[in-house]
Amino acid sequence: MDKPQRFDSRDALTWTRSTEGPESLRRWHLDLFTRRGWSVLGSGAGLVFLAYLLGRHELMALGVGLVALALSSWLLVLRARRSTGVRRRLHSPAATVAEAVRISLECPDDVSIKETLPEGFGPGPELAGPGAVDYELVFRSRGVHLLGPARQVISDPLGLIRGLVSIGEPQPVPVRAQLHPLARFASVGERMLTGDARFSRSTTADYYDVATRDYQQGDSIRQVHWKATARHGKLMVRQENHVATAQALLVLDRTAEHWIIDAADLRLDIPQGTGAALSSSRRFENALSLACSLGQRYAASGYQLLFRDLQGTSLIPGQVHQLSENGALTSFEDFHLASADLALATRGTEALDPELLSPALLKELQGMREEPILMILGRLSVAQANVLAALSRSIRQVQLFYLPAHPERETEVQQALARTGWSVNILSGNASMESAQDML
Repeated sequence: MDKPQRFDSRDALTWTRSTEGPESLRRWHLDLFTRRGWSVLGSGAGLVFLAYLLGRHELMALGVGLVALALSSWLLVLRARRSTGVRRRLHSPAATVAEAVRISLECPDDVSIKETLPEGFGPGPELAGPGAVDYELVFRSRGVHLLGPARQVISDPLGLIRGLVSIGEPQPVPVRAQLHPLARFASVGERMLTGDARFSRSTTADYYDVATRDYQQGDSIRQVHWKATARHGKLMVRQENHVATAQALLVLDRTAEHWIIDAADLRLDIPQGTGAALSSSRRFENALSLACSLGQRYAASGYQLLFRDLQGTSLIPGQVHQLSENGALTSFEDFHLASADLALATRGTEALDPELLSPALLKELQGMREEPILMILGRLSVAQANVLAALSRSIRQVQLFYLPAHPERETEVQQALARTGWSVNILSGNASMESAQDML
């Protein structure tokens, strides 16, 4: 089996999408006329005008015939494109930055199709129907990218018409934040189930294979295992086993004023399909990638994470928190998918308020004193760092990641954070996450 062709936006940075003609022509698909087509159409119009001046009927007939030939070819070609049924299928529900996502393009008709890739990828693959083609895309930025619409290569036998006509609608592709193997970052998560287990449930073992024990006063009659009772000659009840799932809390600072400060912060636009792009920065993209990477590591270790911002708002829209056996991975997958359209929040002058954390978030932190807490922050004043130092007296299990634009200028903040006793990681927010790991 041939390896699918791979398209990487990093390899197409010098490519610029070009238009096929003036907007006024493309609006009515008049750009489909070739030079021969325009010549025939222009010659026909000229002959009609000349026949009108000279009163020659044979010239009029010839001119009208040429114009009709060009227009009939144009209409027939446009009508033929409507019968094409192109199907596109993603092999995964969402893509992830820097990971290849496989896509299948199928066409049941005897036509030529050219795929339209998202902005920045360059020309897409071509397909001669009927048939199918598989290809891979490697995205380098998160967001909701538009794939398509596919374009049909149309032409007529006389060479009067040739061009590309869009068929179907563009397909949005959610692209999640990048994941990194952060082996050196999640030291707290190595201690499995350090906090109080907040969830327990009975096993669903088969009736005949379940463990049993002697009946004790207070047991429900529904727990009686009648087969075991008959075998032992005394009341026996089912022994319920329990599975525990510990919680962890991840707090991601998404205050715009903490991530977009001055020219040192490279500003980025995160595409959102047909909607307005989101404003972001290189530092926040690194922080979001770090949050997803830590979330994946903790979820794989059995922790069900709660994702919050500094206001205590859930970062997973519409999430109903419910601990379950599979809740750890489900919670992370929901957050990872939500990272495709996670936006910064503007607080204005309140961004430098010494009370960095909202009362709602403080209450939640106080309720998880013995469970792992992860904080990813973008900007701290000295007063805010002192607030965190005071908070550390009652909350100990915290791993803090601070991503300033200039770590060397944050001496006072670092000194205040050193008093917390927490695991504090000071990272250069504008550096790559690979180089950040080497700094630890």
